[in-house]
Amino acid sequence: MTSLKKKTLSLAVLALAAMVAVPVYVRHSVDKFIFTEIDQVENKAFAIVLGAAIENNNEPGSYLKYRLNDALALFEAGRIEKILLSGDNSTKSHDEISVMNNYLIRNGIPQDKIYGDYAGFDTYSTMERASKIFEIDNAIVVSQGFHLPRAVYIARQKGINATGYATKTSYGKIRYFLRENMAILKSWIDCLINREAKFYGAKIDTNKSSNIILEQL
Repeated sequence: MTSLKKKTLSLAVLALAAMVAVPVYVRHSVDKFIFTEIDQVENKAFAIVLGAAIENNNEPGSYLKYRLNDALALFEAGRIEKILLSGDNSTKSHDEISVMNNYLIRNGIPQDKIYGDYAGFDTYSTMERASKIFEIDNAIVVSQGFHLPRAVYIARQKGINATGYATKTSYGKIRYFLRENMAILKSWIDCLINREAKFYGAKIDTNKSSNIILEQL
């Protein structure tokens, strides 16, 4: 076997080992911070609700609705005081923040308790901005169970005393499990190199009124 082939094989083995080992490490490191029962969850200042697909009629898709309902339950149980909605608002035709905000308002959350991260283009950016722009230092991350290890790991790497909460824990289709493993590996690297978010901007004072852009609703 030539030297080049040996190096290529070695790199392939290392890459495969990382694809297996890193997701196992990340999941194990945050497992104790993730809960499925509301009475297990400690009170925090914020829930961070991660965006997901929305329907053509400007209603939350099924995954997003689970997340929003979990945030509603946390608020109603007194586990959180405020909610940060994070999602993709890159075009007028795809406005996750307004869809999420409208759903929460219809279900009884006061507008002054809801804040929006309009540049939460991925989970890493959401946690980076939650820490540096919104200056959140303790929060309950709300998403599906399969997503929470990655989200909580990133949040804690960014200095947020984060726990995770989800009542929907299954992966669904096997491709979601495989995709999540790759996403965990990428996020681990992002944290390792301290990747910057795409946008930062001015800091948002969450002790003042909501920053939701009402004219978009």
